[in-house]
Amino acid sequence: MKLSPFNYALAAGTLAAILTALPPAHAVEGVLRSIPQVRNAYQDKLDALDRRSAPRTFLGTASVAPERSQTFMASIGLKGVPQERGHFCGGTIVDPRWILTAAHCVSQMGSGADKSTRALPEPGKLQVLTGSNVLFRDGHVNVVARIVLHPEYRVTADGVPQNDLALLQFSEPLTGRPAALATPAQAEKLLKAGDKVLTMGWGTASFEPSAAVSNNLLFTYVDVVDRTRCNDTAVYAGAVTDGMFCAGLGTTDSCQGDSGGPAFGLADGKTIMVGVVSWGAGCANKRFPGVYVNVTKYLGWINETIGKPKS
Repeated sequence: MKLSPFNYALAAGTLAAILTALPPAHAVEGVLRSIPQVRNAYQDKLDALDRRSAPRTFLGTASVAPERSQTFMASIGLKGVPQERGHFCGGTIVDPRWILTAAHCVSQMGSGADKSTRALPEPGKLQVLTGSNVLFRDGHVNVVARIVLHPEYRVTADGVPQNDLALLQFSEPLTGRPAALATPAQAEKLLKAGDKVLTMGWGTASFEPSAAVSNNLLFTYVDVVDRTRCNDTAVYAGAVTDGMFCAGLGTTDSCQGDSGGPAFGLADGKTIMVGVVSWGAGCANKRFPGVYVNVTKYLGWINETIGKPKS
């Protein structure tokens, strides 16, 4: 999603909407066709910059978040590269010195038969923008000090990331207010089929590798899809575990560059985080919803890693 400051359109409720490219016909024949495989967002961004192929104009439509309204949001990019060119994933501040994101944003699985090996970029090669909803101005840039993957992160033979979470640590407090994480009881109420969750990010408007990201933070509401329907043989064929949930069909969705960003629900009058953008087949596909990590299933690991006392 690249919203040029001189060329963007607003249409409520669409994030990766009208101009989203659908998977090719041969891909739709197989259930798990174009899901990540699992793409390495960090390396993809490096390759795009090397090719100088990153387009400069966002071509989709979306709802733009008011400036400085979402202080928990973080843009993950390449150190030394302007954020509007280097952004490749989203993240959420969950502690003054920690950001929660997707593991596939900051790791690469081994090739060949051994997919258990994982390569990480040097933390110092990543920078994170916080304190601004606009990539090209304001905000504060911090260099990552440490990357912690979930110890059971893996990618299946079909390319599905499981336990797709990572925490980024910083040596100095971040600019922004940490998001509240949902409890299991709250998530149970918020993730019923047909309920809406709010997702946001700076991602693309299509699944095409050369699509541009947005300069402005975009948001949309997506409908939760029942896991049984999501796991139907004509959809994801059982790939969606109880550590995940599905949301969004057809008109609105998260997309490339939104990975690692949050999904929120409203409980007790407060906005609380229930998910992390993880994987899906294309973007805004009428048949294949987006898939999110259910963060409430990982509260123990998150709290232990960031050093938060048990409640």
